[in-house]
Amino acid sequence: MKIKFYGHNCYLLSDGDIGLLIDPWLNHRGAFWGSWFQWPLNHHLLPDLQNEIKDLREVFLYISHEHGDHFDISTIENIGPLITKCIIPDYNDKYLKNTVQGLGLSFVEIGDNETYKLSNNADIKILKVDTGVNHDSTAIIRLAGELFVNQNDCKIFDRLALLKDVDVDYYSVQFSGATAHPVCFKMNSSEKVRISKRKKLSKLTAIRDAIELIQPKYYLPSAGPAVFPFLDHSFTLDEDNIFIHQETVAKFLRNGSSKLISLHPGDIFDPEENYPLIERATVDSLELMESSLVCDWYNVEGSTIDVENLLTQVRERLLQIKDIAFEECPMIFFDWEDGGLLIDLNRKLVKIINGPISVEDNYMRVSACKRYFNLLADSGNRWQEVYLTLRATYDRSPITFNTFVNLFLFSDVSNIRSGFLTTLSIADERMTVVNPVDGKNYEVNRYCPHNGADLSSVEADSNGRIRCPRHGWLFDINNGGRCVSAEVSLDAKEIEVVTTLCETISVRLTRVHHDS
Repeated sequence: MKIKFYGHNCYLLSDGDIGLLIDPWLNHRGAFWGSWFQWPLNHHLLPDLQNEIKDLREVFLYISHEHGDHFDISTIENIGPLITKCIIPDYNDKYLKNTVQGLGLSFVEIGDNETYKLSNNADIKILKVDTGVNHDSTAIIRLAGELFVNQNDCKIFDRLALLKDVDVDYYSVQFSGATAHPVCFKMNSSEKVRISKRKKLSKLTAIRDAIELIQPKYYLPSAGPAVFPFLDHSFTLDEDNIFIHQETVAKFLRNGSSKLISLHPGDIFDPEENYPLIERATVDSLELMESSLVCDWYNVEGSTIDVENLLTQVRERLLQIKDIAFEECPMIFFDWEDGGLLIDLNRKLVKIINGPISVEDNYMRVSACKRYFNLLADSGNRWQEVYLTLRATYDRSPITFNTFVNLFLFSDVSNIRSGFLTTLSIADERMTVVNPVDGKNYEVNRYCPHNGADLSSVEADSNGRIRCPRHGWLFDINNGGRCVSAEVSLDAKEIEVVTTLCETISVRLTRVHHDS
């Protein structure tokens, strides 16, 4: 298999006859209105990519998910005529399908765990996550007698056991954070550092465990970190935030059995080569990028705000969930310089607030300039992509995560209803775990309430906590299975295991005293 890396998560895999191109993002405008840029820069390689594609008989394009750093329309428009067929996951939300169709590409949608043949000797299998605000996929690619697993940003660690006894040659997965929490949240700096360290450890641990499980010959770090030349430089340069750099990954995995290969944009993989780690950006490189790249943020109207359009967008979202019953939620405040909105999810109401906003307990406040809210007001924009501009500040009380507030703010109107419904319909199957703290057996929910990850292969740690393999959420068995960072629970209940001659019967213990 010939592997040519074009930066971020873009690979061109080929056998000399057919090729599979993954998530091409080669432009000088970055993503998310000029907030995220590839590191190292790669837009100068677009002509090279076009020439490589021209030399192949057929080229398939796989798009893992709809985020702009993986689904870059400008790059696809430049290579579209050279693509044989586009392969996309069959998501409930049809934004990706409709946009690919609008670009005039021939395409095929692949369902979860479904395989599509590229040729008689090559195929691609898709594993997808399609719950809440998460729509992503992993590709398992067989080509030229080798296996390449591209997990990109997809938090599907709980399903990698299916590759345990398979010969995996190449494994590529995101190693850096891609979220506004905690970097954009209002809290003291020590708390941000503490949360960032926990999240980084969770990310690195998940990668290490995945590598130990599937035993690939080579691990190819990719899909991050991006750089942020038009934001505060601390986003890029700070060592204490969630954006991990390659030297940290290499150090954490240094005793692993798989060889870490740090491909740079334009590199062709050669097992005999030694590839230096990608160094982190510097102040000088960020300043050079500012002077040479385009930031679309400054093209957004920022002097006034289209409040009526914003109200329309909020009301449309409330309409999508008006008949769905869910737990009581904090109030949501949109706060700009001289006004804002109050959104009451419990009563499905929104109202304008004139003047400064004062808040009490039980709220989520989104503070930003008028450009940000004008992006939300435009029906052509996806709210999750606006969130990923990292240009808002979030303030919440209590400080814990609320699933339904998160769904409302960061889903898109096309999938907000399905996001609420899929979250509420996470299976309630139960399983038994042993709590090392007291040696007793507990019955807990098998599926994580956040994103539906299967916890059946997870054991409680020495502190009696269960860690979700997808996002690292911790659930404390000693405290009824409650999550340590969100108002959700695995509903842990102590049980007694009674062994008979032929069977083991689980009997729930109850703390309720019944009359005889």
